[in-house]
Amino acid sequence: MKTWLILSVALLCAHGFSPFAAFAGMPYEVVMVKGKIYYQNKELKRGDKLMLADLDRKENMDMEYSNFTFVSNSDEVHLLDVGRRKIIPVSARINKQGRDLMLATRGIKYIRSDFEFRRAFSPENGVLTLLAEDTLICTGLKEYRFSQDSRLIAAYHWNGIEIKQEIGHNDTLFLTRRQLFSINTPEGNVQINSFDVDKISLLIANAPPANDIQNLPDIQPFSLYFLNDIIQYYAQVRHEGIGMDINTVLNLIMPGLIGSRQIQREIGFLNEEEAKQWLETRIKNVFFQ
Repeated sequence: MKTWLILSVALLCAHGFSPFAAFAGMPYEVVMVKGKIYYQNKELKRGDKLMLADLDRKENMDMEYSNFTFVSNSDEVHLLDVGRRKIIPVSARINKQGRDLMLATRGIKYIRSDFEFRRAFSPENGVLTLLAEDTLICTGLKEYRFSQDSRLIAAYHWNGIEIKQEIGHNDTLFLTRRQLFSINTPEGNVQINSFDVDKISLLIANAPPANDIQNLPDIQPFSLYFLNDIIQYYAQVRHEGIGMDINTVLNLIMPGLIGSRQIQREIGFLNEEEAKQWLETRIKNVFFQ
């Protein structure tokens, strides 16, 4: 029995797996804390040392994630993998399953009723992830109608500033960076990364004489991310010249923020492996552009 155990350990080590790392953990150092975050009820600060399971493995990330407590939905901590010299973020956003617009008439780009409109903008876990910019034609709207002089408004906060952007008129909805996240400031035009915006509310701005702004009924605030914005956000994560690697970003995005079925449906792939390869190529293109 003892001989069999020794041989088994030797074979595992020969294949690059250390059975002791799973028990002892791996060394990580906190290099950035955004917001207020606790690990096992201890508030984290820059320079803290942690021994964690290998976070490159999705099952370990899922297990360790339950030990972190985030005060805000945008809180994030960056951990330096000391041994492999790379950065791994642990974010309140990682655990929010992304979803696309889930339209009943996929590809035609129409919303045909109040029911479809409400369904499209009511993601169960509060996150919509778009592969690309989109324009939707809305027909048959009554409760959510924005035509004639009424306009659809997206409202959110960025850097402590309340922002309201017109994203729809004449029952045409523009889900583009220019309409949603391009704002004018005293310093000039600023393009906001959608991954930096926590919650968006949809409002209707009525025409005179009412001239008021009203919340849309039965639609709660949600997050809307463009895929390239997510990748660009992670591409810019660097601490003292050390960044993230492609595999880490891939594991953070899929399936946490985008699912393979969404990529398969929108791009036309037959299986999950093709969707994964497409996403990996997209990450490399953004990282090395």
